[in-house]
Amino acid sequence: MLKTIFLVLCAGLHLFALENYTLDARQFWKDKTLFLVIRRFEQNDRIRYLTLNTQTLQTRLMSLDESMLEPIAPHALAQTPFAQTLNAATALWQKGGIDHASRRLDATLFLTMDLCPSSKKGYESEFLRTLTRQNGKTPIAVAISSAWLEHHEAEFEALRNNPDLSITWVNHTHTHFYDRALPDRKNFMLHQGIDVQAEILNVEQRLIEKGVTPSVFFRFPGLIADEGLMRALREHYFLIPLSADAWIAKNQHPENGSLILIHGNKNEPLGIDMLEHMLPDLLKRYGFQAIEEAFVP
Repeated sequence: MLKTIFLVLCAGLHLFALENYTLDARQFWKDKTLFLVIRRFEQNDRIRYLTLNTQTLQTRLMSLDESMLEPIAPHALAQTPFAQTLNAATALWQKGGIDHASRRLDATLFLTMDLCPSSKKGYESEFLRTLTRQNGKTPIAVAISSAWLEHHEAEFEALRNNPDLSITWVNHTHTHFYDRALPDRKNFMLHQGIDVQAEILNVEQRLIEKGVTPSVFFRFPGLIADEGLMRALREHYFLIPLSADAWIAKNQHPENGSLILIHGNKNEPLGIDMLEHMLPDLLKRYGFQAIEEAFVP
């Protein structure tokens, strides 16, 4: 019996293991919709791709016929909601990205939760239970770092398998570097020793190996960026940086179209408590939607 379980577990690990995870930058058309191919990797001796629907901002892992793929046509791409959102978000380096819905919405909020590295066990599971008891199944953008995932495997699986959450997985970097002795301009992703490509690609690879699909969204640690990093997201990584105009622990109150920021790693309990107290009133006035809906027509 134990041998059988061991073999099943090994088979599962092999199923998701991947190699040669790299950048790609090509396109294909399907049903008159432009798709981008933004990553390429090998899995179980097959070449697979991380693809992006430029109309819906949804990502998908796919196997494709190479003959379908062609160089990106800048003019066609420029007309899409993805390109328009990417350009707008990467122009906001002082904010760390886009912090509010870019389209007109009625009574809508967008909940984002960061999982920065933490020595604390667990995650804000009680808050999420309170939220879903009051709201039902809830869309949430979870900005995850590999450094949190590596020490919270069970918590990650609980989140991933929570039937009451609809999760968009946001890239929050591999190590989430932070040194409390350094000023912001030399800290986080601006630290001189940062390998930007490794910070971005490694967490995506970890997520795919865990059986989930990375989204097209990115959140800078500390919401700290500069023009060079924004250019890299726009021109090389095809990732939309998310900021927030309602960081709850900083006493920023949500308004229609707000991107709410809380921390789910137990490092910022004040924000969790504040939002929990706000919930009954917020849910009378607003509904939560998936983060993609903030930017697509």
